[in-house]
Amino acid sequence: MKLKQKIILLNVCTLLIMLVVLGIIVSNITDNYNLYTRLQYLQGQSEYAATYIEQYMMNKSRSFFDVPALMESNAGYLAEFLERTADCRVQIYYGSSLLGDSEDIIDEKTVIRPEVAQTFNDNSAYFISPGPNRTFYYAAPVEIGNKYKYSVAFIYSLAEADKMKKNTIQMFVITGLIASVIVLLVGTAISNMIIYPIKALNKATKQFAKGDLTSRAEVSTNDEVGELSLTFNSMADNIHEMITKLNYEKEKQKNFFDNFTHEIRTPLTTILGYTDLLWKTNDEEVKDRSLFHIDSEGKRMLKMVESLLELSKLKKFDMELNKHETDIRHLLEEVCDSMHYKAKRYNVSFRLNLEPAIYNLDPDMFKQLVINIIDNSIKYSKSEFIDITLTKSDKLKLVIEDYGCGIDSKNLENVFEPYYKVDKSRNSKIAGWGLGLSIVKEIVSKHQGEINLISAPNKGTKIEIIL
Repeated sequence: MKLKQKIILLNVCTLLIMLVVLGIIVSNITDNYNLYTRLQYLQGQSEYAATYIEQYMMNKSRSFFDVPALMESNAGYLAEFLERTADCRVQIYYGSSLLGDSEDIIDEKTVIRPEVAQTFNDNSAYFISPGPNRTFYYAAPVEIGNKYKYSVAFIYSLAEADKMKKNTIQMFVITGLIASVIVLLVGTAISNMIIYPIKALNKATKQFAKGDLTSRAEVSTNDEVGELSLTFNSMADNIHEMITKLNYEKEKQKNFFDNFTHEIRTPLTTILGYTDLLWKTNDEEVKDRSLFHIDSEGKRMLKMVESLLELSKLKKFDMELNKHETDIRHLLEEVCDSMHYKAKRYNVSFRLNLEPAIYNLDPDMFKQLVINIIDNSIKYSKSEFIDITLTKSDKLKLVIEDYGCGIDSKNLENVFEPYYKVDKSRNSKIAGWGLGLSIVKEIVSKHQGEINLISAPNKGTKIEIIL
């Protein structure tokens, strides 16, 4: 079955189902309303009947004890009178005995209906007989002088309500047939309008599948097909962007490998050079100096590898944090105290503005994070002061700011990349491998936090960490 035929069939079926459901709902609502209206009507008639019968008996009887006899002789008249008032058949009972019937049908063996039996307990009740010719039975108690108790029953034909229900169903059937014909005609025209843009989209998709990544769907409709075309174009753009990113990541991997090779070659070259010197010299001073440099470069290479392993460990998604409630202010004070001598060696002073803050985090990782940031500021910023500010409201916010050389916008985008250095010459006298901020970023990510770096040349650097 083609799409066009499916659309037409779907529209017709939907319309028919809707009309059937709507017809049932409307028919039931109309019928329930008619039944409720009849119930209210018969309740009013029963109240009127009770008042009328009591007043009629009290006026006709010379003595209160004459009521039973008068009621038995006048029950037929009262039933006929109430029939003219209520416009339905009326019966009057005394206990289980039928005293009067507006249709002059009195049968002493008449079986008492359930709604009449309920009046023996001073309750009103009703019953609706099922079937094509329904009848509404309503019965209510009648009390005369708080002594004699009777029952009045109304038998109301629901032929009019059944006719209305039938007419409603017929109306929906005829409406459904007419609407189906209209839907067939309109659906054919609309389906033709839908098929054309789908064909255009199909053509663009085939071209894209063949490798033409510039192929785009040129459909300008505002319906679902138009949305599908926009989705296809967006998907094509995303694929193109993903390929660009893959190429960029490939280039980053190459740069990382080149940087790592360069970094590890320097200490290895030094170690091999001094090792070769040890084989060729007998001078004790030269040997001592060679061993010193071999040890120093070996430790430097070991520390570089350890930093790389730490970064690799942080990037593992299954790594679990050892979180617990930690006094952040006390932790920062400890870090500043441990780095006091290094800061003094670089003529740097700490200025602390720390609010009391208890937060659930991994204290060891957080301490490493702070040390890496402060260590970078001490070694590279050439700033006289480093301000450390801690605040806590709904979130924890740590700001570490220096007022030194800063970082230009070009380098600012890449400072979190492993082995990236602002100093491209690699002739800096200060040791470092460009892993510190990469580790900082991974630690913040593990804590589901946010890190912002704001810097400008000769205006210092500010790092904000929000948890």
